[in-house]
Amino acid sequence: MHSSDQAHMHPVFRDDNADSEDWKLNDLIYITLPPSSDVDGQTHCLIRRSALERILSTPGFPRRPHFPSNVCFRIGPSSHGLGMFATRDLEMGDHILTERPLTVTPPIIPIPHFASKLQSQGIVDDARKRAVWDKWEKTYLRPCFERLDPDQQVAFLNLANGHQDDGSGPILGVIRTNGLEPVGVADPEPHPDGEYAAVCKTMSRINHSPSADRLFDVPSFSFQLRATRSIKSGEEIFISYCTVLEAASSRQAYLASYGFTCTCRSCRQPTLLSDAHRLALRASIDTIDFDFNAWLADPRLAADHTIKISLHWISIIEEEALEASDAYRHHLHAIVRAYVALGDAEGAVKHGKILGAWALGQSGRNDILRKMESLEYYRGCPGWGMRICLERVDI
Repeated sequence: MHSSDQAHMHPVFRDDNADSEDWKLNDLIYITLPPSSDVDGQTHCLIRRSALERILSTPGFPRRPHFPSNVCFRIGPSSHGLGMFATRDLEMGDHILTERPLTVTPPIIPIPHFASKLQSQGIVDDARKRAVWDKWEKTYLRPCFERLDPDQQVAFLNLANGHQDDGSGPILGVIRTNGLEPVGVADPEPHPDGEYAAVCKTMSRINHSPSADRLFDVPSFSFQLRATRSIKSGEEIFISYCTVLEAASSRQAYLASYGFTCTCRSCRQPTLLSDAHRLALRASIDTIDFDFNAWLADPRLAADHTIKISLHWISIIEEEALEASDAYRHHLHAIVRAYVALGDAEGAVKHGKILGAWALGQSGRNDILRKMESLEYYRGCPGWGMRICLERVDI
C-alpha cells in the first residue's frame, strides 16, 4: 500500500465502552476512495482492511468513471415518493447514469462481545437489538457520515427512510432503505449479515421494479445505470432490489428489509400465474442444451423447433417484464445458436443484436454488441451450418 493511501486511512475510533474484542474482530477503517482528490467525486468508506486491500490491488484502480454523453432523466414526484423518470426514449443498453456513492459501509457488523455484555445486564430480545443498532450507528457509522461535506449530509438524510420506528438511527435507517450492493467490494470471508451497502445521492432515488440495471465498477469505484428494456420518455425508471425469478412471497420477504411492500403488477394478487411463470422459466434454462442437442440430432424436427421454444419463453419474459433476468440471456443465446446451426446469419444477427444490447445493459461492455452485429462473426462460429450438414448426411 502506497504512503499516499496510508495518509487517507483512519482506524475506527472506539468510545470508552467499546469492547476491544469486537474491535479486533472487525478491523474496520475509514478511508476515502479514490484516495487522492478527484474531480469526479469521492466515496467515504467504512470497510475492513482485507476488503480495502482487494480494492487497491484491482487492475486499473483508480481510473476515471465513464459518463453518459447527455442527461436523459429527471428526479421528480412518484407514487413511491420521489423517483427517476426518462426525459427521452431509451433503448435496451442505453447509458443513463454514472455515479460514485456518497458512502460505502457494512449494513451491520457482528459485535458479539457487546451483545453478550448487554445480555449479562438483562437487556435481551428487542431491547438488545436496538442497543446494538444504536451502538453501530453512534460509534461506527456517524464518524463516516460526518466526513461528508454539509451538502452531501443533507442529500444523504433527505433520502427515504423506511426504518424510523424499528430502532434504526437516522443514518442506519437510510442505509437499510437505500443501500445498493457494490458488487466486487467484498471481504475474503463472507459475513452472515451481508457485505457492503452503498448509498448514492441520485441512484438511491430509483424505486424498485425491473426496467434498468446497475453495475459497480471497482477500478473507477462507481455505479453505472443502463436500460434493460425499452423505456418511453416520461416513464419512471426502476431497478430491481431483489432476485426477479423468485416467487412473490420470497421477493416480498426480502424487500421487507427496505421498509416497503412492493405493489408492482407481478406482486399484486393473484400471484399464482406469475409465480408459475418464474418457476417454469428457471426450469427452462436447464433444458436448453437437451432440446438443442435433440433437435440437432433429429432432422425430422422442424428447422425452427428450438427457436419456437425459446421465443415462447421470451414472450413470457417480456409479459412479466423480466428482461433483466438470466433467463432472457439464455433463451436469446439459444435462438442465436440455432440460427448459426441453420447457417442463417441474418437470423443470428437479428437476435444477436438484442443479446449484445442485453450484455451492454448488464456489464457496460459494448464489444459483445459489436461482435454480435457482424455477419462474419457467425459464419466463423464452429457450429456454423451444422444442422444443414447433418440433414444432408441423413438424406
